[in-house]
Amino acid sequence: MQLPSNSISEDDYLSATGREEGEIEWMLFGIYDGHAGWETAAALRGYLFTYIAYELEAISSTGAPSDAAPQDVDRAIEKAFLKLDKEIMDQGATAITGPSFLNEAMSRLGPAYSGSCALVSYYHTESQILKVACTGDSRAVLGRRNAAGEWEAIALSSDQTGHNKDEVARLHKEHPDEPKLVKDGRVLGLMVSRAFGDGRWKWSRQVQEEAQRRFFGPPLREPLISPPYLTALPVVTTTKIEPENGDFLIMASDGLWDHLTSEQAVDLVSQWLKTHDVTKDVSPPDLAPTPNAIPAREISSRRNPNPNMAYTDIRTADAKHFVMRDENAATHLTRNALGGGNEDMLAGLLTVSPPYSRNVRDDITVNVIFFGKDDTTI
Repeated sequence: MQLPSNSISEDDYLSATGREEGEIEWMLFGIYDGHAGWETAAALRGYLFTYIAYELEAISSTGAPSDAAPQDVDRAIEKAFLKLDKEIMDQGATAITGPSFLNEAMSRLGPAYSGSCALVSYYHTESQILKVACTGDSRAVLGRRNAAGEWEAIALSSDQTGHNKDEVARLHKEHPDEPKLVKDGRVLGLMVSRAFGDGRWKWSRQVQEEAQRRFFGPPLREPLISPPYLTALPVVTTTKIEPENGDFLIMASDGLWDHLTSEQAVDLVSQWLKTHDVTKDVSPPDLAPTPNAIPAREISSRRNPNPNMAYTDIRTADAKHFVMRDENAATHLTRNALGGGNEDMLAGLLTVSPPYSRNVRDDITVNVIFFGKDDTTI
């Protein structure tokens, strides 16, 4: 499900399946969290799966990904990410430095100047192997029962930001003469340390100054000493799924994780599972950014407003307000992230219109995947 905050959502998403002799062989799930515009995320939605499928086919002797070695699958996914980002950046640079019609140049500059994270999960149904590729700070979390039958949250990705010590160490190693490259958890002002697009962090000074001259390009991110500072190279993790154990996967843009911890999200889905049949296909309803999206009977608390309520109260969700009202698990997570049973807060957050809504919530995109007990269901 998707709940926009920007007037044009900067998030995008896509799911796809691959079939062999009529049976589902693999599945791809993608969430693309854009920033500084929607264009890069839209490009990822349009092309990234195709690039991945091409690279997976290239490493297989029969054209089926199941024939490839696990480490080769990782490399294929990495290669697909890097190839697409290079294409985006090269087309943008060519539009700046070469002859082109203005409309063509602007269509190429959009995906290169804006940016996007990418979170892609690749599931092979026969082997029950799940690959999660992460570029940026969207997050994948596995819900799994432990030996005691209790649900645990297992991180399948790490947030790649200026607060991640491993990412900071990598950046300082790559740019040893720039000790102030990362400041207050940001890379020259940007929260994420890996992303698609973001030409201001990747292009040379010469290219960016030409963009300013020809297209009124944005200011350079100074000090621009040794770009590129960002990479689209994903970190790929591998997990053996246990469908018989009830495993489920939560994928979400950081708009959800701004309010929920991984543990809270898994707990919410586990509670939801107690009263819902996951074999039933339930499409998520729209949660429009307006109080009319929620039935009036659910806004009873608005009759008794709390004069001490403030938007800052929802920086992190409070378990005491968690409720069970939605037929779709992703909508269930989103509702509870934004207030749950605290209906005054929920209605308030949904009422704020762009651009002011970005002060209280980000675009939110959530996908909850339940793994079936055979190789044809998920």
